[in-house]
Amino acid sequence: MSFEEAESYLNGLGIDAMKSMKPALHRIQALCEALNHPELSIPAIHVTGTNGKTSTARIATSLLAATGLSVGTFTSPHLQKVTERISLSGVPIEDEVFGEMFAHLKPYITLVEARLGENLSYFEVMTALFYLWAAEAPVDALVVEVGLGGRWDATNVVQAPVAVITNIGLDHTELLGRDRPTIAGEKAGIIKPGAMVVTGERSPDALEVIEREAEAFEASLIRLDPDLQILENKVAFGGRYLTLKTSPGLFEGVFLPLHGAHQGMNAALALEAVGAFIPAHDLAEEVVVQGFAEVTVPGRLETVKQASASSAPVILDVAHNPEGVSAMVTSLIEAFAFEKIFFVVGILADKDHVGILTELARVPSEIVLAEPVSARARSKEELAAVAQEIGLEAQVASSVPAAVVSAMQSAGPGDLVCVTGSHYVVGEARTHLAGGG
Repeated sequence: MSFEEAESYLNGLGIDAMKSMKPALHRIQALCEALNHPELSIPAIHVTGTNGKTSTARIATSLLAATGLSVGTFTSPHLQKVTERISLSGVPIEDEVFGEMFAHLKPYITLVEARLGENLSYFEVMTALFYLWAAEAPVDALVVEVGLGGRWDATNVVQAPVAVITNIGLDHTELLGRDRPTIAGEKAGIIKPGAMVVTGERSPDALEVIEREAEAFEASLIRLDPDLQILENKVAFGGRYLTLKTSPGLFEGVFLPLHGAHQGMNAALALEAVGAFIPAHDLAEEVVVQGFAEVTVPGRLETVKQASASSAPVILDVAHNPEGVSAMVTSLIEAFAFEKIFFVVGILADKDHVGILTELARVPSEIVLAEPVSARARSKEELAAVAQEIGLEAQVASSVPAAVVSAMQSAGPGDLVCVTGSHYVVGEARTHLAGGG
C-alpha cells in the first residue's frame, strides 16, 4: 500500500470524529489483541497534561536517544504531515514505511470492525499503527503522548512504568469536565500499578486528585517542588540556561534550545521521567547536555528564517487555550525585542476564543484573523467582533496563507509576526512559509 492510499483511508475516517464517540477503550483493546499486543512489548514513558505534552515528550525522546537507545515516539496532532506523529529517535518515519505498516494493519482493522460491529476512529488506528511499527522496528523504548485526557485515551492500553502529568488546565471541558479536579482525575487515569509518576501541577485541588490516584495504585509520586527543583531558568541566546535538581543528580547551566520559561519545567519533568525510566548512571552530565542540545519542537515558539534580514521575524506557536497563550505572550516579551506584534490567529470552535484574544491584548498588537481548513474552525467574523469588543485592532483574511502575507507586509523591521491559536493554523502557515502553498 502506498503512503497516499494509507493517508486517504485515514482522512476518510475523519480526524475529529473520535470526539463525537463515547469514550471507550474496547475498540483499541480488541485491535491490539488481534495484533498480539504490540503495546506491551516495549517499556514506555506515558505523557499527559493540558499544555506542554509534546515538548516534554520530545525532550524525553532526545535524552533517551543521547544514551544510545532507539526511541519510538508518538505525538499528536501533526502540523503538516501525518508521519510526524510517529518518529524514530525524533525523526518522522518515511512515507514508504508508513504505507507498508498500514498495509500490514489494514486486515486487522477490517477483522475487528466486523467483530465489534463498530468503526475504529482515526486516532485509534494511528495508535495501533504506532504500537505495531514500534514492535516490528523494533525500538528499545517508547515515549507516548496522550491524545486527549488520559483514562479513555486510545494510548492508555500501554502499561507504562513512568507516567508524566505536566499540568492541569481548563481545556476540552465539554469532554473532560468543567473543573480542574475532574480533569485531573481523567488525566491521572494513565497511572499504572507500581509506576513512577512525575508532575508539574501545583494547584492543591488538582494535585490532591493526582496524589490520591497514585496512592490507589501504589505508585511513587515526584512533584515539582519539593521533590524536583528548577534552580535556574534564564534566557539565553536561542533558548534557556537551566539548572535542575533531579533524582538523577544536579545539572548546572545546561542549554536548552527552546524559548519560554515554561520549557524549563517541561525539561525538568522530562529529565526526571527519563531518570526514573533508565538506570541513573546512564544520565551522565554529557548525556544530558547532548540530549537537551539536540531537542527540536516544531511549532513551539519556533522562529522561521526569512529571506531578507530586514523582514520582521516570524514566530510559530500552537498555543490554543488561554493558559498556553498567556505563557506564549510572556515568552515573547522575555525573549524578543519588538515594538508591535502582528498576530495571525485562527481558533477552533471548541476553544475559549475570548480568553485567547484577551491574552493577546496584553502587548501592543494588531491581529489578522483567518479560518484554518477545519470543519471546527470558528468564523473569522465572530472572532473579529470579539476582538473589537476587547479593543484589539483586527482585520480578516481569506485564508491562513493570505493572513501570513498580510501580517508580514504590515510588520516593520522592529516588529514581530506571530502565528498562533491552533495546530491547524500553524501547520498551514508552516507549509506556506516553506514554499508549499
